[in-house]
Order: sequence, then structure tokens, then C-alpha cells
Amino acid sequence: MKTKYLLIFSILLSISNSTFAQLLEIKGRITENTSSEVLPGASISLYSIYDTAMIKGTFADPTGHFKLEKLNTGNYFIVCSFIGFINDTLSINLNTNRYLGDIALRASTLLLDEVKITGRKSIYQNHLDKKVYNVQKDILSETSSVSEILQNIPSVNVDINRKITIRNTSNITFFINGKPSALLRKNPSAILEQTLASSIERIEIITNPSAKYRPDGVGGIINIVLKKDADKGLSGHVRSNVGNEGRYNANISLNYGSEDLKLFGNYGIRHSNASILYTDERTYKDNLENHNSFYSEDGNSKTNALSHNAFIGANYDINDFNNIEISGNYFIQNSYHDGSSEISSLDKNSNTDYNFTNIQTNKELEEEGEANLTYEHSFKNNEDHTLTFEAVYSSYNEKEDKTFNQNYTFPTTITETSNYIIQKSGNQQEINLEYALPLGEDAEFESGYMGEFIYDNIRYNKNGELSQFKFNQQLHAFYALFGQSIEDFSYKAGLRAEQTNINSHLVRPSDTLIPNNYFKLFPTVHLGYDIADNKNISLSYSKRVNRPDPDELNPNPEYSDPRNAEAGNPNLKPEQIHSVELGYRYSHKKYSINSSLYYRYKYDAFTGIFTNIGDSIVLYSATNLNTRQSGGIEATLSGRILKKHTYNITGDVYYTTIDATNLGYSNNKSSISGNIKAYSLIKLFKSSFLQLNGYYYFPSITPQGNRSDFYYFNLGFKQNLFKNKASLTLTVTDVFHTYKIKYNIQSAELNQTTTIQRRYPVVYVGFIWRFNNYKDKEKIDFDENGLKK
Repeated sequence: MKTKYLLIFSILLSISNSTFAQLLEIKGRITENTSSEVLPGASISLYSIYDTAMIKGTFADPTGHFKLEKLNTGNYFIVCSFIGFINDTLSINLNTNRYLGDIALRASTLLLDEVKITGRKSIYQNHLDKKVYNVQKDILSETSSVSEILQNIPSVNVDINRKITIRNTSNITFFINGKPSALLRKNPSAILEQTLASSIERIEIITNPSAKYRPDGVGGIINIVLKKDADKGLSGHVRSNVGNEGRYNANISLNYGSEDLKLFGNYGIRHSNASILYTDERTYKDNLENHNSFYSEDGNSKTNALSHNAFIGANYDINDFNNIEISGNYFIQNSYHDGSSEISSLDKNSNTDYNFTNIQTNKELEEEGEANLTYEHSFKNNEDHTLTFEAVYSSYNEKEDKTFNQNYTFPTTITETSNYIIQKSGNQQEINLEYALPLGEDAEFESGYMGEFIYDNIRYNKNGELSQFKFNQQLHAFYALFGQSIEDFSYKAGLRAEQTNINSHLVRPSDTLIPNNYFKLFPTVHLGYDIADNKNISLSYSKRVNRPDPDELNPNPEYSDPRNAEAGNPNLKPEQIHSVELGYRYSHKKYSINSSLYYRYKYDAFTGIFTNIGDSIVLYSATNLNTRQSGGIEATLSGRILKKHTYNITGDVYYTTIDATNLGYSNNKSSISGNIKAYSLIKLFKSSFLQLNGYYYFPSITPQGNRSDFYYFNLGFKQNLFKNKASLTLTVTDVFHTYKIKYNIQSAELNQTTTIQRRYPVVYVGFIWRFNNYKDKEKIDFDENGLKK
């Protein structure tokens, strides 16, 4: 059967004038229910009733009329919406051309119970070029951070240290509201860990972006779409959550809308408390003297962080053809880290070298801000014929002050104190110019320019010893794209050209300039074919790049404690990647299947190397491998059981082959690894919902070792109150306290085993109150088709 589909796909690539089945259309007009006046600009969206995937969308013209063309027969539902009005939904069994007549929308009121359209979208949706996770459908989002909710998304993983990966790579580009985010450039994990998921509307995963987007990010793009609803009048919500170990967070969202002006803002405060247990056992090998020494550490650490995060913006329609938006983000975090560990070292004869207790404290201040200006012009001949200009400015400041007291009990009773001060600052400016030109009804040309200017200044103070590293990068990029739909077949091809100029400046201890300038081309191709109403396949290719960041280039060691350090490599080359992905989607009345077969070939691939540099100190640094090849298959099964139980199961199995012969390893290393995620939502009563999430991760390899398998479960409960004006929530992370990871490192000079485990499960109880005409777009409800009207 697969051979048959691939044959059809190949024929369509070479024959553009094939004969296709007759296609249908839907027409209608959008009006206001009391005056019968037309509503130009109303939004009309067509969804498949099988899996709620969006099929087509359009807007009402100046006379209120709309038309959806080139549709296959099948069962659909249409959602009609307009600012300040209650949405209307119509079910359609399409087997001939349909004229729906006037669809009358009612003005919204302050009564939330009058809004009858619920459950339009599933929690997870798969589109041709991206995967969409509707955060508001996830009960855990009521109390969780963005970092915590990311681990529920197919393709995305977040480890116990909040390291975010897509298909086994942490090299990811982050967008906010569809635009590259300078705010998330330096330390995305820390900011997303302290940002409330309740401020997010949806998260989009683009694993193989087109040439329109920057090629950075091996794993692709995570686009975080913030809530900024602004119906006419004032609306909003307030929510607060309290948890165990002193955790709490709160969030307020306000929106105001008039005919031409929309104002939106969001403020969140979050106090987190992360308690970790860990062990570290090492064997140091001295091959010259043919003996080993041993090191053992057993400890715990706790991090208290208080953060404030604010987002504010305004959108103004100057006239029918010009729009301007101004927005800003501000993030500040104060954190305090303390921990203690018992450390002992043995010589080759198992005699004690020393014993001591290490007491550490760490104070950190992180501050980041971003301002964004966007202007969009729509040409009179076609609203999709647009010219967009965007300017972004961001800056950051970080200061970390670490103190370590090592209280020796053997061979003598003394205390050694070490102090490390790390200061980082910088800014980024970016300008974008984008042009989109529709060519008829089925084709479009896009082109644009991006200019990016980055400056970083990194300073270390280790017990009075100073070091400094400066980084400057200029990037100029031009791109062009052409896309077209030919009946059931669609394609988009693009090319991006980039000139990158980098100056790395090691200021001290030695004054050294290291320039690195290069020009590269990045082609992309996306193909899609609708086999039937409920089946389609897609194929995409992109060339991508992973540029070293300033920390990966800075050769000055940064100490996390007196026994562990990390340094960059000023000679690290950019990682080059060829990425191919084949996708298949099938929808049934009660379930849908989305699958992807992907492959990446990397040359000059990044890897981390651990080295014993003496005095029981292990140094981590990055270097280039010859090649790294990885590929896998990812499949998601979504559906429902009976009327009140929906589920989502995702499996990702991948292989990795590493060629590290340039590092002295004679044989390639290969492994098969992966993960399984399961989501289940049960409607217990009319307004009560229970959510269960399970995760299992297979073992994985590194050039020097491996990581163990692990598993854990999360739980969420939600009770809506007062006709959905309020809700109570309960969430538990790591319900059975099974989240424990073991890492092994083996090299010619070092064997190391470390374990990490959360001290306790995380429990939150929360409350949300919605006022005026604020409404959650993704309220949870079901009927026999997964849709309630």
C-alpha cells in the first residue's frame, strides 16, 4: 500500500496537468443578527470533523460575502467569528456546492454561559508545516511553567535540568508570536522555567522550516503564541496557585478592544523551589604510573527563584490598509541556590586522601528586556499582497556570585573558601523586511531581508583572577520563496543567502582576536499531496546551521563548583546539517494518526568532551566530530474512547551514529533510543475533568558514555465553577517519585557515574477568576463527535 502511495506522489511531481476529481465550494454571507448589517472582515474557518484539523480559512469581503473553494466531499464544520461577537458553528455534509445564505452573529454579552461553542480544537493538531499544541486545553498549564508544559508536546523533551530538546537535539530557535525572540536567545530554559504557561495560547513546533526563517536551530523552531485577546471592551482574568515547598505563582491578564485599537497586557509572578539529590563517583586513571584514584560525592541542592514577567502591547489599524503594533517584554529574576555535599577521595591503595564537607551558596540576578515595532501595509488590490517591516531591540544583564566553603575533616581540620563572580551583558538589534505577493489564487511569491547585530561581554572573577571575553556578530540574510497549489498537490521552494561576520575577542588573560567570516546558501523544499479527504503525505528538505554561541567560544573556564568547570572552544566550527522529513496523516471518525520519518546528516557536529585537568577537576568543553547521523520515526495516535475520554499517544524511536575518529576513537558508536508519551483526559462530571500524563525515555549514548532510561507520571484535575466564571485546579508532577537519571562517562583517563533525582513530587492547588467578557477559547467539552455546539 505504501508503494502505491509513493508511486502516485512521484507521478504528480512530474505531471502537473493530471486530471483530478471535481472539487466543491461553500459560499455565504456574514451579518449582524439584530440589524442584518453585513460584517466585512469576519473570519471563516473550515475544519475536518474527523480530527478537527483546519482545512481552509478566509475573510468576508466588503459586502460580507465569503467563498471557500476547491473542497473535497466530506464532513466538516465551519466556525464564523468577528471581534465583539459570539462565534457561530455549522456542521456540513458536503457532497455538492453549498450556499449557506446569511449567517447572523450575535453581539457578545457579559454572560459567559451564553457562549455555546466549546471544544472546537483538540489539544494537539498536525498541519502540513507545523504541529500545534493548544495550551489552554491542558489542565497542567493552569499551574505549570512553559518549560514544564513543553514536555507534554510530541517531538519536544525537557530533562530534570530543564534542558529543552527536539528529537534529541537542544539546538532550537525560539519565536514569540511568530517572530524570532532575542529575549530567549541567551538562556531560554531559565526564562521559560519562570514563565507561567497560563499566559500562553498555543505552542507551534516547526521541525523543518522554510527559507523564510533563519536556518539556526537543528531541531527547528518553537513558536510561543501569547494570549492577547481583545474583543470590544475590557476583559481579563486573574489566577493564583500555591504549591508544596513554598512554591507559588500568580498571573493577571487584561485586554481592551475598540474598533481600531487593541491593548493587551500580562503580568506574572512566580516563586519556584527546586530541590535535587545527586551523587557523583569518579575514577581517575593515571596511565603513566599505572594506578587509579577515586572520588565520591553525595549531596543535595535547593534553588529558590523569584521572577517577574511582563508583556504589554498595542495594535492600531491606521486605516484599511495599514497596521502598526508595538509590544514589549520584561523579565527579572532573583535566585538563591544553596547545597551541601560529602566528598571523599581515595588513592590507588584505597587509603583516604581527604574528606570534606562542601557548603555552597549562589546568588544570581538576571534581567532581560525586549521592544518590538511592526508595521504592515496591505495593498489595495489584494489584502494578501503585503509589505511588513519589523525592528527589535533587546538587552540583558546577568550577575552570579558563588561561594564554596570546603570544611576538611581529614587529613587536617581546615576550611578553604573559593569565590567566583560571573557577569554577562549584551544587546541585540534586528531588522526585518518581508514582502508577499499572491500570484493568482493558488500561488505566492515571498522575499525578504534580515539584519542582525549581536554584542556580548563576559567577565569572570575567580578568587581575584580576572578574565574577559567579548563577542560581536553581524548577519545579513536575503531569501526568496515561491509556492503553488495544483489541485491536491502543493509545493514551496526557497533559497536563503547569509553573510556572517564574527569577531571573538579574548581580552584577558591574553589579548587575542579570532575572526570568522563566511557566506552560505540554505535551500528548502516542501511538498504536499492530499490522497483523500482524510489522508495526506508531505515531504520536506532544508539545510540548517548551528552557530557556536559566545559561551561555546569563550576559552576562559567557568566553574560551577571547585571540582567542575566548563570552557568554550574558540576554534569551534559551525555545525552544518541536511534535514529531510516525510510525513503522513490519516483521519478516522474516532481517531487520527500522524507520523513522520526524519533524517539528519551533520558534519562538523558538536559534541561535549569531559577531561581530567588535575587536582580532581573535570573540565567540560565542546569540539567538532567528523559526522553525526540520526534518523527516526515519530507517530502520534489521537482519538476518543466512548464520549468523555480523549487520548493522545506519541512514540519517537531514533538511531544515532557518531564518527569521532578525529578525536581518537577508532570505531563509530551507534545506538537506538527514543521515548513514549501518553495523554488522557476524562470528563468525570459536567464540569469536572481529570488529566493523566505518562512519560518513558529509553537509554541514549554520548561519544564518551550513556544515559539511563527513566519514567514518571503527572496528574491534573480541574473543576469549573459559577458557569465557567471560575475554576479550581490540582496538579501533581512526578506522582510516584520515579524521575531519576543516571549518566555514565568512560574515557582513557576518567570513569564517572552521576545520578540526579528530584527530592519530592511537585504539588499545586490553583484558582482562576474570569471577569467581564473574557472567555477561554479552548474550554473543554465533548459530544459524540468530539464537538459540542
